[in-house]
Amino acid sequence: MIIIALGSNLPSKWGNRIETLNRAVTEISKVNIQIISQSHPYYSRPLDLQTKQCLDCNKCVGSANNDYNLPQNYYINLNILIQSHKCANQLLYCFKKIEGSAGRHADTRWASRPLDIDLICYNRVIIGDNKSRNHKSNTGYIPLSLPHPAIASRAFVLRPIIDIAPMWHHPINGKTAKQMINQLK
Repeated sequence: MIIIALGSNLPSKWGNRIETLNRAVTEISKVNIQIISQSHPYYSRPLDLQTKQCLDCNKCVGSANNDYNLPQNYYINLNILIQSHKCANQLLYCFKKIEGSAGRHADTRWASRPLDIDLICYNRVIIGDNKSRNHKSNTGYIPLSLPHPAIASRAFVLRPIIDIAPMWHHPINGKTAKQMINQLK
């Protein structure tokens, strides 16, 4: 099971936040990646930069044509469940290219962005110490930690997982997304 999280809190070259996310899903499907399932879109406030947490996550309601009338700094998030023969690093490379196509540039960590695509879980593969978050090094190489180290603290990742993979269990702590989201309350 491969789970991808997408988020946007700025318009992109492709349109408003929801148009950007929909176009990103289309672009992902063009690079020999099969989309199995897609969650509902959810909105959340940006991360609290002191706690690195965002405990709220609500389903978007209304018309996608008006970008759900959310404040500009709010994120719209969704997850997709995919199948691919690409390895995790190849997927990450594809996602970074798609982010760039949408207009995302090298930016400050946790800054506003038109598109963010994260590899949340790649089957049951565990890579890295799972404590430090990926960041771009001086060489441009992006180290990969799997599963994503911050899953358990992010409602905006967990809630969409419940939509697309309710029986999924975290490969390290063994908990479902629903169990982890309940611990955030």
